[in-house]
Amino acid sequence: MALENKRRNEQSNSDEAFDIKKLVARLVGHWHLFVIGFIICLTGAYLYLRYATLAYKINAQISVSDGSSGNAGDRLLKSSSADFSGLFDLSSNAYNEIDILKSRLLMANTVRALELNVTIFANYKVSSFELYDEAPFYIKLISKADSITERNFDVTVVNDKIQLKNNKEDVNIVADFGRPIKLKQYDLVFYRKPGNVDPYGYKVNIQSEDERVDALSKSFNVDLTDKKSTTLALSFEYPNPKKGEVILQKLMDLYLLSNLRNKTQIADSTLKFINGQLAKVTTELSGIEGNFTKFKEENQLANVDEQGKMLVENASASTNKLNDLRIQVSVVNDIQKYINDPRNTRIIPSSFAVPDPVFAAAIAKYNELLVERDKLGLSYKDSNPVVQAIDEQIANGRAGLLRSFESYRQSLETTLNESRKVNSGIQNQVSTAPKKERVFLDYTREQNLKQELYLYLLQKREETAISKTSTMNNSRIVDPAKSDYRPFKPKHPLVLLLGVFLGLLIPAAYIYAKDLLNIRILTKGDVEANTDTTVIGEIGNNPGEQSLVVQNNDRSNLSEQFRGLRTNLQFVLPTGKSTVILVTSSMSGEGKSFITTNLGSVFCLSGKKVVLIELDLRKPTLSAKMGLDNSHGFTNYMISENMKIDEIIKPSTFSENCFVISSGPIPPNPAELLLSEKVNDMMNLLKERFDYIIIDSAPIGLVSDAQLIEKYADASLYIIRQGFTFKSQLNIINDLKSEGKLRRPFLVINDIKTRKGGYYGYGYGYSYSYGYGYGSEAEQSAPGLLSKLFKKRK
Repeated sequence: MALENKRRNEQSNSDEAFDIKKLVARLVGHWHLFVIGFIICLTGAYLYLRYATLAYKINAQISVSDGSSGNAGDRLLKSSSADFSGLFDLSSNAYNEIDILKSRLLMANTVRALELNVTIFANYKVSSFELYDEAPFYIKLISKADSITERNFDVTVVNDKIQLKNNKEDVNIVADFGRPIKLKQYDLVFYRKPGNVDPYGYKVNIQSEDERVDALSKSFNVDLTDKKSTTLALSFEYPNPKKGEVILQKLMDLYLLSNLRNKTQIADSTLKFINGQLAKVTTELSGIEGNFTKFKEENQLANVDEQGKMLVENASASTNKLNDLRIQVSVVNDIQKYINDPRNTRIIPSSFAVPDPVFAAAIAKYNELLVERDKLGLSYKDSNPVVQAIDEQIANGRAGLLRSFESYRQSLETTLNESRKVNSGIQNQVSTAPKKERVFLDYTREQNLKQELYLYLLQKREETAISKTSTMNNSRIVDPAKSDYRPFKPKHPLVLLLGVFLGLLIPAAYIYAKDLLNIRILTKGDVEANTDTTVIGEIGNNPGEQSLVVQNNDRSNLSEQFRGLRTNLQFVLPTGKSTVILVTSSMSGEGKSFITTNLGSVFCLSGKKVVLIELDLRKPTLSAKMGLDNSHGFTNYMISENMKIDEIIKPSTFSENCFVISSGPIPPNPAELLLSEKVNDMMNLLKERFDYIIIDSAPIGLVSDAQLIEKYADASLYIIRQGFTFKSQLNIINDLKSEGKLRRPFLVINDIKTRKGGYYGYGYGYSYSYGYGYGSEAEQSAPGLLSKLFKKRK
């Protein structure tokens, strides 16, 4: 078992080595294709490197902080009572900043700022090179439409004038510098600047901003320098390194400006809000103060507290005065009533005293008279003239007091009424004072509120202005835009290596595709993949188109291949008796007659007596190729009852041991002739006289004639022609073999063209050595094939 496994492994290794040899042989057979492909691809690589547009890589770095530390303005705001710092302390995320840097808006602003949709190229014989500030002019584009179709113009500076051409649109304009050139979608103005004029002229490309933005965005990339870092690496690819640096630097500047603008945008909005509120509060405060002044003027208010206090004091004084007057009136009335009663001879009480000194003096005098009367009454009688005189004085005093008291009382009444009116007015003022005071307080409160709000807004406006001024960008440029010293595209080693690779790949792919799409048999693998029938011989290409290639003392490759076929047949054919060999194929043109003729010749060279029978009755070619007359042959023998076999056997022109039986006239019923018993009799007669009987039959893939005579054959040779026989036609021999209609079939490969590597694995090198002599490749190959044939025979 171990020996068997070892043998199988050795066989597998041998097959693998054989496959590699086949592959190498196949590729070497088309060496001229590889040389041509190698030369073309290397030439193309050289031309590409010579004229390809260069691309430089421009690099830069931006550091992005997280914004947690804030700035001086933020710290100032945080110290105030109202904290606006959250409006300006915007957090920055590195990934968000990457999206912002790669945004279309930022690139569009860059294109618009640098007018990148207008590109100037220097023309050369084969290629062109983009310029930045090297051209002796610059262009101002005045667009007339939103959408611009891309166009190219050839520009030439002639005699200090500009000549603009576009053959496609039939544009040929000569204009002065600084003068607008009017076109369909826009106007162009060329401005002169110092610089050398290129003799080959210039090319100007004008496209829409959107197209330019798309093109530049594809060449721009942003990434983090490290996953733990907030530093962004910017890379930009551009054919002109100087212009590329300007574009990338401008993009970074616009990014920083936009970033700062975003941070101060809320401050600007806050200032605008504060200013609006200040204007509104100022208007409201002016209105309140005007109304308040008018209210104070209408109510004659200067100091509400003092005026209120004085009003209360006046009311109290007025009330006291009114009360005094009332008391005085009451006292006067009581005194008048007291005096008016004659019976009251007593003195007037002091409680009835009147504040008027005149009345007080009169009352005092009256009381003195009464006191005097009382004293006299103690000494004198009432009838005493002294007493009567005093009584008369008392009566006169009383009458005078009454008159005076009446007048005084009326005066007091008048004063009392006036006092009442004054007191009533004061009381009315006192009653309305709380309402005015409330209105006064409302005005005061609203005025104070607006004043506080006004002062607060003034304070916040100053704080916001300070914060805006002190706001700093949270991003900064670490490395400015800088181009590499050498272009990174095209890569010379890579392009040359790719040229070499394509020089090998394209021919190999062509060969593979050709084999893959091929439906005809080209290689040994094609045969092995479609049938398991043994290949007993391989015949090379016959460049001379000679019918007979095997002759005496001929050591050519073809003759050696037929000798190898003869050797192989001797191992599969029975020995000691006459042998019948049937030669057939799938269709006409595969070389049956050629194989039959030369196989008969090679057997004759070994001293054997051979007869060739032309039994392709439908389209006979064997006799014609051998230069023999075909008018008298097998057909005549079959339809004649008295004709002898010797009458149709003809000697060949190349060997005395080789004879030919031609087909004769083409019969109307070939199959019926081949079914005749006379065929069997003929074969028996021929076996008695010849060592080998070789039958050239009709193609078995087209008609059934070969199957009818197969029963007489000891071996059937199925001819396959390289590059001619279809792969699907091998199914014919497979079906015949599986059904037992071909008992001992063998394949012969004809017309092998190994010079092109077409049938690698066969031919044994005959395409590379045309020498003569000992040790031919065909003979050296025989042992390997013979071992297989021995196994088949067993």
